[in-house]
Amino acid sequence: MFLSIFINITLPVFILIGTGILAERTLKIDLPTLNRLSFNVLLPALVFIKTLDANLSPAVFGGVAAINIAHTLLLFAMAWGLFSLPGLKAHRPVATLAAVTPNAGNYGIPLAALAYGATGANVMAIIVMIQIFFTISAGIWIADSGKSDPRQILLGFLKIPLLWTTLLALLLAGLRVQLPIPLRSAVEFLSNGLIPIALLTLGAQLARSRAASQVSLLSLVTLFRLFLSPLLALAMLAGWTAWSGASLGVAGPVLVIAAGMPVAVNVYILASEYGQDSPLASQTIFWTTALSAVTLTGWLAWLQAANWS
Repeated sequence: MFLSIFINITLPVFILIGTGILAERTLKIDLPTLNRLSFNVLLPALVFIKTLDANLSPAVFGGVAAINIAHTLLLFAMAWGLFSLPGLKAHRPVATLAAVTPNAGNYGIPLAALAYGATGANVMAIIVMIQIFFTISAGIWIADSGKSDPRQILLGFLKIPLLWTTLLALLLAGLRVQLPIPLRSAVEFLSNGLIPIALLTLGAQLARSRAASQVSLLSLVTLFRLFLSPLLALAMLAGWTAWSGASLGVAGPVLVIAAGMPVAVNVYILASEYGQDSPLASQTIFWTTALSAVTLTGWLAWLQAANWS
């Protein structure tokens, strides 16, 4: 089962990431442009279509949002406490962000789509929206050591296309409005471009990462992201099921997989922007992504064997 999942689900993702690494080393990719294109055009198009077509009940939608928000807050509290200890405090902003922020967008959506189809991608899109909100609010505050003006953070959030495309899709879905075929086709073409572009971009980012030099910090962040975070998600999911008396269906394993994603590229962007430890951010992204080929395959195999789908 492990080998089958690796070949059919994990390996295609890493082939595209590897292509991005090769492209960066031979072509020198324009990463800022690709990042802006993915974040401001392709991701909103994908989330728009997935939200418009989503068959998720309000209970499942609410459950996914509630669990992911609670999971993020609890994981943040644990990471902030750990990295406040003597010897670790100097690296607390980047280490905390790395421990808490999963790569749910340009890695999570492709993996969820391969593993659980359109429903998996729909669920991961909800998680992406929550994680973006965390990144541009608490993430910026942490990276900037609490100096950022909350009003500027709010204005920044309101300028994100993903927010408005998601709200528009929810409105259209609620009113059962069908898009004109030419417009829908155009948006679908854009949404189909996210997965290859995002994974190629991730590969190019990884090609620029530096070799490991802070083994203890890397080990702690890796432990948080790839093991502790999905275990916490499993516990919270079990608690939700016991409390509500209802299963979230496919959304359950997708929440666990999202929790076990490697460190998001946004951590490096924030670290560079606010003068934090960008080499550490780069290393955490590289090593957690590399190791996730094994850990995420293991989580998928376990979830399938335990019939969490």
